[in-house]
Amino acid sequence: LEELETLRNSLLEMGALADRAVLSAMKALELRDVALAAEVIERDDEIDAIDLRIEAECLRLLALQHPLASDLRLVGTALKIITDLERIGDHAVDIAKVARKLARLPTKGPLADLGSMAVGVRKMLRTGLDAFVRHDLELVRQAVEADDEVDELFHSVRDDLHNIMERDSTLVVEASYSLFVAHYLERMADHAVNIAERVYFAETGELAQLSKSHHMGRG
Repeated sequence: LEELETLRNSLLEMGALADRAVLSAMKALELRDVALAAEVIERDDEIDAIDLRIEAECLRLLALQHPLASDLRLVGTALKIITDLERIGDHAVDIAKVARKLARLPTKGPLADLGSMAVGVRKMLRTGLDAFVRHDLELVRQAVEADDEVDELFHSVRDDLHNIMERDSTLVVEASYSLFVAHYLERMADHAVNIAERVYFAETGELAQLSKSHHMGRG
């Protein structure tokens, strides 16, 4: 169906917007760039708009085309994936808001390795979307396995920030904000795993929890 190809392309477009939002939010955080943070927050409307457009297209396909079972799974999967992409966009906005708050504090640079977490999350997201486009279960496996690395980074970042708070009371506010960011990135990783698990379902017809550290449908 030509409509399914259009649907795939729209989903990739939304995925690219979510990925760019994460990249820009982290850049705003690192550089304490208020203008870039504001841009991330404003551009979230684009992600929300494409979310609604894809949802409408999915519902139209279901109503008018009577798709085959495999196509039906694809449409159902797309409806689920856009929810996860929209949440990733929301968390990018959360990080941009933290960047704005940190910009008011004396600049001390990043207190923990949040950048590596963000790189891992973006890799998971892109791999999951690639799996969707290529019908590739090996890419699903890679996306899910990468979640373990992000989890390890999260625990390391969290420990570092707790130690900083205990050692230096002047850094408590900054460290707390950084901890929020680490949590937002961890949630994004959960949504990226959701996407991979939904692709697995689209390809196999089986609902499976593929990640040891993740519970399907969280958040």
